[in-house]
Amino acid sequence: MQDETPKRKVQIDASIFRRIQQGEQEAFRELYDVTYKPLYAFLLSYTLNKEDAQDLLQDTYVQVYKNCHLYREQGNPMAWMMKIAKNLFLMKRRRDKGPVDNFEDMENGIGFEDMTHVENRIVLEKMFEQLSEEDRNLIIMHDIGGLKHREIAKLLDMPLGTVMARYHRGIRKLQKEFGEKL
Repeated sequence: MQDETPKRKVQIDASIFRRIQQGEQEAFRELYDVTYKPLYAFLLSYTLNKEDAQDLLQDTYVQVYKNCHLYREQGNPMAWMMKIAKNLFLMKRRRDKGPVDNFEDMENGIGFEDMTHVENRIVLEKMFEQLSEEDRNLIIMHDIGGLKHREIAKLLDMPLGTVMARYHRGIRKLQKEFGEKL
């Protein structure tokens, strides 16, 4: 069964990292413009807090800028950036020791541009209530971040079958809850 819903794919030319390394500020701006929404959504799905996600997003871009020379043109550049973001989140979580569950800060977060703020908040709260953190992150990485299931599996160090099963189970759970095809 194929999902006919169009996905938002993030297209990054891997040579952009070489251009950034050579000091091209416009290349860094291009990278930011293409990746900030899915990276922010990814971080928001972990932090559940708008300010923390914004702070980690900024830290992620600092690390990408400083380490662009380490990127190897194999695989998806977005997966590499999400790996940096995830590692920064994990370091912060270890420092802070504890989860943050603040739904009040999420209404403008993920980029459902065609929804009102009230609808956005309701959808996000329902989604986050219905899914485990891991399932929520898989859906965001695939549907918003544009990563393929195999890229997510590698990023999260999980078997591909597990990623696919959890993704599809999460989508079915959301479809059942909202009564429509997502």
